[in-house]
Amino acid sequence: MIEAHFCTALRIVITDWKSQLTVDEMAQQLSDPVTFGRALLPALDQELAKLGCTRSHIVGLAWQTPCLHLRSVFDPQGIPDTPLDFRPVPDSEGTLIARATAIVCLAALDADTVSYGSENGGDLFVNLVVIPGEGRVSEKSQSKMNGHTDAVTFPMRGYRDPEDPRIAPSPDFVCLAALRNPNAVPTTVMQLEAILSQLDAQHIHELQKPQYILQSQLTFRDGMEEILGQELLVDDAQLLFQMQNGFWIRYSHSSTKAADAGESPAKQAMLALTEACLNCAIPVALAPGDIAIVNNRIALHGRTKVGEEFGGQSRWMLRTYGLDTSDLDEFQRHPDSTFMLFP
Repeated sequence: MIEAHFCTALRIVITDWKSQLTVDEMAQQLSDPVTFGRALLPALDQELAKLGCTRSHIVGLAWQTPCLHLRSVFDPQGIPDTPLDFRPVPDSEGTLIARATAIVCLAALDADTVSYGSENGGDLFVNLVVIPGEGRVSEKSQSKMNGHTDAVTFPMRGYRDPEDPRIAPSPDFVCLAALRNPNAVPTTVMQLEAILSQLDAQHIHELQKPQYILQSQLTFRDGMEEILGQELLVDDAQLLFQMQNGFWIRYSHSSTKAADAGESPAKQAMLALTEACLNCAIPVALAPGDIAIVNNRIALHGRTKVGEEFGGQSRWMLRTYGLDTSDLDEFQRHPDSTFMLFP
């Protein structure tokens, strides 16, 4: 019932917010997502109270479950044809309402809506669509994605990159807002607790050692080279972190390898992790108007094959990130932006 109450409260708050605004005025308010999200929290609290719910209930659920699936939480009507690239997200009433709902949703989880300057030019929201043409980006936009956490080379919140303290943490949450999904292509979610239940104690021990190499994920590589002068590699990474309330994970099937060559215990542990991810994948088919909030610490996510259809009425998701930024230093942000983090 907590998810249902959250959806009801979000719909009421966003409907009231947009009722007196033009599209241009909506876009202007969303240009400062941190201020916008926090400004609507009192109204959200009031609506939740009417339902016998609080934000603390929602935050607790978001840190216990791998994915919040918020059904029919916004109205995606009045959107243009599906774009052909990651950016820009076109301004229309439907896309703006989706973005506003996502921002307030993340604010309710004590997370600011953020981006990274090294990914897609630092745009706060990007289109997850099939990109026509040839090359790796186009192929990847059509294919399935195996289990991963986003921004895998960035440190966990509470940690620092040992070579560059400017690098901000990876996000706590990955937010997906569905505008179109005609073939009901599911996002796949893998709960870390379920994954670890399939690993033996030695595998879990190995995954906590700094003996893995992490490579920047594809959407970050060009931006890393532009900002840092080189691709960001972490060559002494651990994948599993013992936290106060359990484990957190950083891992990408396509961007992680063991530092030692051969059939080392580190590699065996990673292979066991990969197999467990496949066994634990839960499909979450987002309908237009749904939002999924995937916990990027206690879950991995992917998707099944999308297909080749592009533009028109083809699949279209908006993606953004949420992060508790209370411990960030100013040098971990890009100047002149309330939401863009370094690099």
